[in-house]
Amino acid sequence: MKTRYIKVIRDLTSDYSKNIMLIVAIALGVFGIGAILGGYSVIKREMTDNYLSTTPASATLELEKEISKGLIDSVRKIPGIQEAERHATVTARMKVGDKWFPLLLFVVDDFKDKRTNKPHHLSGEADPSPGSMLVERTALIVMNASEGDDLLIKTPHGKPMKIKLSGTVHDPGLAPAWQEQAGYGYISLETLHALGEMQGFDQLRILVSEHPYSRDHIMERAQSVARQVALAGYAVHEIQVPSPGKHPHQSQMNAVMSIFIVFSFMILVLGSILVATSMATLMVKQVRQIGVMKTIGASSAQVMSLYALMMVLLCVLALIVAIPLSQLAAAGFYRQLAVLLNLEINNSSIPYWVAMTQVGAGLVIPLIAAALPVIRGSRITVKNALDNYGVAKKYSASTSWVVRFSQLSFFSETFRLAIRNVFRQRSRLVMTLGLLAAGGAMFMTALNVSEAWETNLKRIYTQRLYDLEVHLNNFTPVDSTIKKIKAIPGVRTAEAWSSSPTSVSRENALNITGTYPDKGHASFSMLALPVPTQLLNPTITEGVWLHDPTAHDVVLNQSARGLLKIGDEVSLAIEEKVSTWKVIGFVEDVGSHSTAYVSLQTFSTITNTAGQAEMLRISYLDRSKENAMHKNLEIEKLLEKENMAVSSTIPVWLLRNAIAAHMKVLVNSLLAMALLMALVGTIGLVSTMSMSVLERTREIGVMRAIGATPAKIRNLIVWEGLLIGTISIFVAFVLSVVLSTYMGRLIGDMAFRTPLSLTISAFALITWIVAIFVVAYVAVLLPARRANRISTREALAYE
Repeated sequence: MKTRYIKVIRDLTSDYSKNIMLIVAIALGVFGIGAILGGYSVIKREMTDNYLSTTPASATLELEKEISKGLIDSVRKIPGIQEAERHATVTARMKVGDKWFPLLLFVVDDFKDKRTNKPHHLSGEADPSPGSMLVERTALIVMNASEGDDLLIKTPHGKPMKIKLSGTVHDPGLAPAWQEQAGYGYISLETLHALGEMQGFDQLRILVSEHPYSRDHIMERAQSVARQVALAGYAVHEIQVPSPGKHPHQSQMNAVMSIFIVFSFMILVLGSILVATSMATLMVKQVRQIGVMKTIGASSAQVMSLYALMMVLLCVLALIVAIPLSQLAAAGFYRQLAVLLNLEINNSSIPYWVAMTQVGAGLVIPLIAAALPVIRGSRITVKNALDNYGVAKKYSASTSWVVRFSQLSFFSETFRLAIRNVFRQRSRLVMTLGLLAAGGAMFMTALNVSEAWETNLKRIYTQRLYDLEVHLNNFTPVDSTIKKIKAIPGVRTAEAWSSSPTSVSRENALNITGTYPDKGHASFSMLALPVPTQLLNPTITEGVWLHDPTAHDVVLNQSARGLLKIGDEVSLAIEEKVSTWKVIGFVEDVGSHSTAYVSLQTFSTITNTAGQAEMLRISYLDRSKENAMHKNLEIEKLLEKENMAVSSTIPVWLLRNAIAAHMKVLVNSLLAMALLMALVGTIGLVSTMSMSVLERTREIGVMRAIGATPAKIRNLIVWEGLLIGTISIFVAFVLSVVLSTYMGRLIGDMAFRTPLSLTISAFALITWIVAIFVVAYVAVLLPARRANRISTREALAYE
């Protein structure tokens, strides 16, 4: 073996702690990349496969009357239509304990030959017998029931009736029931009639035979079907075309994973900077060795190759450790995401390109980062290498302020010297500050975003001044009921509202929305409220709130704004009638889908429902969850006594819990990434202080020779570490504000269609300040101890 390779091996085995630290730093970045990319690659593939395995309908046409089998047969013969099927969806309620929860019932024409939006059968009956229903697997948690149990159900026009849970299915096209705080059931038309509903199948689902992922083509085919259906005597109320081939949460998941991938590469870049710092340390330590090698004939290229080989070996060791661990972490990550998205992992294999990316990034990025110190160190002249004393000869003009600052008389001599030492190697200081500041910024950002998320959830209560929302089956006179509700002790007020699905209407075109089959994702509703109202306080972002009860004015929330501006006129379809409204304002309302707010009086005139309402909103004096649950039961009993046909009741606390559940994994994952970056920053500080002590070994010997005590030297090094930590806190805070703003916009837009308010977490700031001082103190203890162990003679003779 050539001597140069023996040197590489000895360098690797001479300082185990330092080399292990480098391996850990690289491995953390490679680990993060593998965990995120591995989890993302699996979940992205399984999300698409799971969703497409249900054969989602290209479009759904809502018709005004019951669909016959003959109509289905005729639609299947239309050119460009591969499949057609009739369906119905009913919003009901289920009683769990003493509380009522929403229940979405999917009425299936033929369980044995279902052709669109097919759930996967898991257990029990595949074709539910009359008086029973199949349940989506995640709904059992909300129902607090098991297969074979009976569940009390009430449909809009029926009486409470017990239905047996005869089987379970998995529908990956639906969000987990515990997220929505609702149940999902699959029943036959016979069971629906037994529940008291006389309606038939009123939804026509179609699959196009060509260009299945082209929204324009699907809309064109759907409108063609609608025209032919209309000729057969079936009025089309609405056409629903969800994003073709895309899971309801796919866009949000792609955005989230993109952020995590960037952060994981940032961890590797930070680790690589640490490696570069450590390589500079090694070359400082071995500068005289380099001078000797060059004296006996070594070229700069040969010296450079030695340290490059050492870097490659360190990277390979890091890859050997990180890749297997990252695959285990990726498995845990995609399992958590699968639960969040209601997916079944059928193929858990991580694509080979993930490991290839890890290998490429784990080799290339550290080598690039270490290139500068290696090249600079290998090109040093023999004279400069042999004359190196580790002490800068002079300060540049750009650091003269440091000298002046360090001369302030109220500082101790040790502290003044520490100030000058900190700014001696500016490039190294910048790298160290970058490591610590990045870790601190990410740590504070994660907690800032988490706190901002909680703050935004509280806006649900400050914007919604009601505690219970009651939806009625149809437009009903409610004046006497409102008076009786107001008379209940503890009720602050109650108002009659109305609502209706709506869509932007274009001339000579049918109304098309992007609503998914669950009736929630991508839906657009019109809310008609009494002007003025006491029960809604949205945040006005532009224009004004509704003030004229007779005007055709509309206020749009953040999800419905689109390209409209104040003063525009927009045509909205409600109850098959198209009306024109003037846009007077835009608002933010946390937790709402696309919504258009209008005057109840104007709405009632258009729909011919004067004196009637379809919704009740009720507020309590005590808004606590416990009191609201108790009062909700009283309201339920009163409505039952008044024979009010209730389709659903939605407590505000239930809405809040449903929204909170959607982003829990995201916020927790963000915090985990922050901790990894903070760890890399901490290792960086240890490396920097070790380098500082090593390159100043002779300087320390001189200090010892002229009387410096071990305590003085230890205090000097400790002050240097604390100063670097203090500077990093300020830099980290500024970066955290920028990152928190960006992440708040991203996460807020995904969850609420409005950015999260910038929140500075005092807990995060104080925790990081304490952590950085503790870490800085601990980080310098080892270098300080090493410095004091070297005798004056050894220090002065150090090479």
